[in-house]
This record gives sequence, structure tokens and C-alpha cells, in this order.
Amino acid sequence: MGVGMEYKSILGERGRAVDEQVLYDLRISELLEDILGRERDEFLRSLYLEPLNNEEIAVFRLNVFRDLMRNEVYNAVENFVEKIRESIDYIELEKEAYEQHKLGLHLDAALSYIEAIESFYNDLKVLGIRSQGLLNFLNYLQSIVESRSFRLMKERVYEAKKARDGIKIRVKIIGNRIKVRRYDEGEDLSAIIKNLFSRFKEGEVEEVKHISVTSEMSHIHAAILEGAFKFYRKEYEILKRFMEDFQKIVDDGVMRFAKEVKFYLTYVRYMKKVMQPEYLFTIPNFTCDGSINVKNFYNLLLLRSGRVVHNDISTDGVKRVFVITGMNSGGKTTFAISFGQLAYLSTLGLPVPATEASLPFFTSIMTAFPAREDPRESMSRLEQDITKALKILKQANSTTLVIANELFSTTTSEEGFQLARLFLSELNRKRAYCLFVTFIPGVASIDFTISLVAMPSPEDPMKPSYKILPGSPPSEYMAVRIAAKHRLLYNHLREMLR
Repeated sequence: MGVGMEYKSILGERGRAVDEQVLYDLRISELLEDILGRERDEFLRSLYLEPLNNEEIAVFRLNVFRDLMRNEVYNAVENFVEKIRESIDYIELEKEAYEQHKLGLHLDAALSYIEAIESFYNDLKVLGIRSQGLLNFLNYLQSIVESRSFRLMKERVYEAKKARDGIKIRVKIIGNRIKVRRYDEGEDLSAIIKNLFSRFKEGEVEEVKHISVTSEMSHIHAAILEGAFKFYRKEYEILKRFMEDFQKIVDDGVMRFAKEVKFYLTYVRYMKKVMQPEYLFTIPNFTCDGSINVKNFYNLLLLRSGRVVHNDISTDGVKRVFVITGMNSGGKTTFAISFGQLAYLSTLGLPVPATEASLPFFTSIMTAFPAREDPRESMSRLEQDITKALKILKQANSTTLVIANELFSTTTSEEGFQLARLFLSELNRKRAYCLFVTFIPGVASIDFTISLVAMPSPEDPMKPSYKILPGSPPSEYMAVRIAAKHRLLYNHLREMLR
């Protein structure tokens, strides 16, 4: 059953496939496992692996999330999707069912579909939705509800339901034989049973409804129906004509919406699971002036262990290269990965883990992390680092975000500094954004960079706080402090040798 109006995707558009290296370095695959949980829908998974090319589409999706983050809207959409899924399940069962069962399954599919369309249409009209995505679908539903084909199907489906409800039979089993006859005489056994068990009722109880198990329909049920149809030829013809006249039940656009909107429902469910007063999500705002202002962002993967620290990052957009130095194991790499994940989620058009988030719409995210050890690899670590750096420099532009972790760390400090300076200077010339994690303090002194430092705990300077704050690189690193504590510095060793 089709309508004249064309369905507009609730996703806006599809994105492009994410780079496998970015997936690995930013631990996006692990994050996706947490978001999807037990969901094994490959179509749904693919949507989370396709960053968008277009800021407008990201905003389109984020506005849908604004609506769905209201419980009443979320519940209405979820109920609609469940009803459509139920209708499709009936249709799938119908394909494998005995001929006698097909009539009832087809009718149940239509009943579920009509109820879903009408109730959801009425809900959306009064819920005050604002997103263009849901408004488009509301208009699409209106075109369905007002179409002649839908009104006719609705009229005929209730006629068919009335016909089915009128089929009442008695079944008598004698050995391996079944006798079927009209239920038009004799006592009402159901009333007798109800009256019998009413004496055991204590107070108010919920009515228990019979739910048919359609997946267990057998040839015996089919034989009984065959007998029933002989007595109820008129009702059988009504059911048969309905199935023949309305072979297609679920509209293609409705089916596509139910499939696509799971992208939103899945993420909202994930947010509800995560959210607490200290772990919030926000709708990101995309800046036009190149500025970044993200408050209290955190790493979603660390929620598993409970060791989560919030951090901020900001720039007016003039300086776009952040150099992160500081104490060993102080959270520098986690900070960079966390911001990378946040930026990635924003390019999917998803709410992000922070209390406030204003940032550019990054058309590409690139990473340069230490290479995994591979005995088959002919290049040295330094050669691999330089190869990655050159690839990034060829592709980067003013809307690129680069996350670089300990690049050029396998050479001398002076050579590493010179390579880092050349790399970051070219990124700065291209006006790209970069988070550069390094142990070479001189890099943070380059004039076009913003220096961020992994701070020690105020209570114990030997322990990290995992807070990354603006500041100058430390005069000494944790390794030096540990060596001093155990009297292993150069001067100490000279004294020992003497």
C-alpha cells in the first residue's frame, strides 16, 4: 500500500566509512559495543561507523534527539516501532504458515499496522515536536491516514475482524479423529469456569488474557480451521478477499522509518543508562569562528571502572594546536582520546558526554598513535611515524582534527623536537586542529601552540590527578621524581661509584 508523498529519511543522509586506524586508535569499536549492547543489527552498526560530510545533516539529527530526549516523545516512537515490528513478524510468519493460518495472520498484521499508524499520528500531533525529521514523518503519516487506500483497508480490516470473531466452533477429539461443529448450542463453558474460580479471588486481580502462540501452529490447528471454514463460508470469503485485495500491508516508507529510527532510540537508551547528575550529555553546538569550548567532558569507556575525571578544553580559534605534556600516567592520552571520541560522536549527529560543548564540525578526524609491533614490518617506528605524519599533512585542512600520541618519540629529544615543530607548523599553516601528546617539553613552547599539562594530585605530588589544565610544561617528570626518591639520579650514582 503506497501513498503519493515521498518518505524523507529520518537520518537525513548517510555518511562515509570511518578510517580503520581512527576506529582503533580512538577505541570507537569498544565504545560502539557499549552503545549497541546486545543489538546485532548490522545496518544499525554501520550507521555508527559513518561520520557525516555535512554539518546541516548533523544538526538535522541533533534536533531529532532534542525531541526524543523528552520521555513522552521517546515512548511514542518506541511503541510505534514495536507495533510495526509486530506487524512485520505476522507477515513473516504468514510466509511459512499453513494456508488456513495465512488468513488470520494477514488480518493480525493489518490490525497491528492500522493501530500503529493511527495512534502514532495522533500522538505526534499533540506532542509539540519541533525537529524537521519528525515533522516530515508526521506529514508523511497524514498523507497515509488521509489516503483512500488506507481508509479502504481500515474499513475492510474491521469487516474481516468481525467475520473472524463470528467464527465459533466446538471441537471433539475421538482417538485420532477430530470432529468440528458450529458453536451454536449448549452451555457456555467459559462462563462456568470463570464462575467456579471466582470464589478463590481475594481483592482485585488483573484479567489474564489468552495470547495465541502463532509460532506453534500445527497441521492439527489447520485441520480444525479447515473444518470451521466449511460451516462459515461467508466469513471465510470475507477473510480471503481481504487478503487477496490487500496483499501489501506495511508501507515502504513506514518500514524504512521503523528501521532507521532505531539509530536514535538505541543511543537514547544508552544515554539513559549512563546519565547521572555527574555524567551528563549535551547537544553540541557547531561554531563558525573556529572556537572550542567544551566543559566537563569525560571518557565513556572509563565508566566501566568508575575512575572518571571531567576535563575542559577551549580556544578562541586563533590557536588550534594543543600540546599536552606533564607527569607520566597522568591521563594525557586518555584526555586526547576522550576529546577525539566526543568530536567523532558529534560528526554522527549525536549528543556528547559533557555539560557544554561548542566546537567546529570536523569534516575529518585523523590519528597518529604508536604503531603496533609487527615483526613483518620492514620500517622502523620512526619511519612509520614520519609516514603517518606525511599522510596527515597531505590531507589535513581547516576542518580537520588530528590526535597525535607520542609521535617521533623513538628518536633523540632534539630530533623529536625538530620533527614535531615541522609537523605542527605545517598543520598550523593549514589551520587544522591538533591534540599533540608528547614528553618533549620544548614542543609546548612553540609560539602558536596552547600548552596543557597533566597535573599531579594536590594531596600527593607523586600521584596523578588526571586533570589536564593550561600551564607550562613541568620542570621534571614523574620518572625523575621516582629516581630521586630511590637515589638513582646521576649524582647519586656517581657518589655510589666513588
